[in-house]
Amino acid sequence: MGAGHCIATSDMKYARFLAALSLSLWITGCQNTAQVGPLTTQRSPTTKLALSTPKAGEIIFEQLEALLPRRPIVVGFDVDDTLISSTPAFNALEPWYDPDVIRPADYSKLTAEQKGNYHEFWTKLDDVYDDRSTPKLIAKRLLDLHLARGDDIWLISTRQSSMTGIDKCTPRYQRMFNIKFPHGVVFTQLKDKTPFIAERKIEYYYGDSDSDITAALAAGAVPIRVKRAAGSYAKDIPHNGRLGEIVLKDSEQ
Repeated sequence: MGAGHCIATSDMKYARFLAALSLSLWITGCQNTAQVGPLTTQRSPTTKLALSTPKAGEIIFEQLEALLPRRPIVVGFDVDDTLISSTPAFNALEPWYDPDVIRPADYSKLTAEQKGNYHEFWTKLDDVYDDRSTPKLIAKRLLDLHLARGDDIWLISTRQSSMTGIDKCTPRYQRMFNIKFPHGVVFTQLKDKTPFIAERKIEYYYGDSDSDITAALAAGAVPIRVKRAAGSYAKDIPHNGRLGEIVLKDSEQ
């Protein structure tokens, strides 16, 4: 399937979602919601973001539940700041490492020592320090909703996987949420999530960062913004609602 077809499909799917949202907000008396219009978001996460005014007001959990298709769907979740609050883990480990090494602009340009530090950081984070992370309340509600609906759930993280070759993140998150995930965490090794979302035919994707939203759109998925908690370790500034996505109200915690 070509990229153009994915984008066109995403436009139609998201237009229907926004139309249903607009009607839902009008019925529930949310007349102050901005008029829903066509998407103007730049599709490629690697190009400059084309920000716009929010297409609609933030929606509550119950509105999202009512707007989902009446059939099982494939959904995806970002991990850090969406599924879990991992700020305690990152804050405890990051001061010991060069930020340009653990998130390099070009991994191939790192020295052998720097590559060692890079893999050491992510291995320690995945295997040990992530135990300091805590589940987000909104994530628990969303996961329970999608499991009850019979939806197929994928967790996609930009993290680098552990050098041990053992995935300790999936069982950790299963313990945190007291559920069994149908798939293990997908690690993109700090790469763009677009092909990972598209390959799994994910229809709805939850994320906190702008790159989550643009990747979902580029992959043909409906993006839903989970708001980032104040004090997050992440340095990028999220533009909630300004990339053509729906924003979930009260989703910081």
